[in-house]
Amino acid sequence: MQLKSGSKFVLSQEVIDEVTAYGHRMCSDLEILRASESSKIISVGDVTTYNLKKKGVPIHIEVVDLKTRRGKEREFASVSGAYHVNNEAGTLSHDLFLLIREIMPVGGRIEVIGEEDLAVIPIIYYCDLNTVVVYGIPGKGMACITVNRSVKENIEQLVERISHGRIEN
Repeated sequence: MQLKSGSKFVLSQEVIDEVTAYGHRMCSDLEILRASESSKIISVGDVTTYNLKKKGVPIHIEVVDLKTRRGKEREFASVSGAYHVNNEAGTLSHDLFLLIREIMPVGGRIEVIGEEDLAVIPIIYYCDLNTVVVYGIPGKGMACITVNRSVKENIEQLVERISHGRIEN
């Protein structure tokens, strides 16, 4: 995967639907709290991150865009020391891939200017096995994926496919 800063993968609706239907299971914040005893937790989404923090779940990396689709009148505030990156809806920016790779060993907060939903792809691509990736599914709750070899291989194949697809600069 060779891109330059400022470039992005433009994902087809077929790929977005594939990612949305990917092998997750619904989970509770209590299950995630228990999982955090032996696994790194990575959270994608403002409501998911807020709910996990409220329950005391230690989050290794959180990826948010400071808004929610649920239509609630809730504002999410920027946090001092957070990393900022641009990522348009329906795309994965090269800069988001690079930032996730860079902070994966140390953790942190990424505030996306645009949309964070597809960040699950580079997160799984770069995270360690046994990491638990948690994200919200509007109207349903929290979904989680425990990253194993099979999950990594599927995401690696997906990244390979999209890297041979449409790329814009």
